[in-house]
Amino acid sequence: MPITLNTRPEHNLIIFTHTGEISDDDFLEFYQRHFKDETFNPSTKLLVDLREADSRPRNPDTLRRFAAFVMEHMNNPSTPPKVAVVAPKSLTYGLARMYQSYADPVPWDFIVFRAIDAALAWLDVPEDTIDDSGEKA
Repeated sequence: MPITLNTRPEHNLIIFTHTGEISDDDFLEFYQRHFKDETFNPSTKLLVDLREADSRPRNPDTLRRFAAFVMEHMNNPSTPPKVAVVAPKSLTYGLARMYQSYADPVPWDFIVFRAIDAALAWLDVPEDTIDDSGEKA
């Protein structure tokens, strides 16, 4: 699957790595399944790594639908999660910022970064948490 999930419980972190083209349906299905999972802890820090993503197929309406879904499933967590998105490519960065505006009412700290080291520092996670390929170190 073009989206992989790596959990790093020692850092209270989940890393979502996007690789290549991901259809809107696959994108929504993956994240809806994750957020609906009863084991999902809303106070977990999330890192969305889009460094290897090809965002050309992403439809802005899909981002709106995803934002509505997240608002429905993330209402009033006891500890709002921190979400860092790493999007160095211009198109991917722009779409991530668009999503950020759609999801503004969600009770979380959500920031889009261009560099992985800045995202990890903001999440207070050591830089060696992921290697250059985006996999667990």
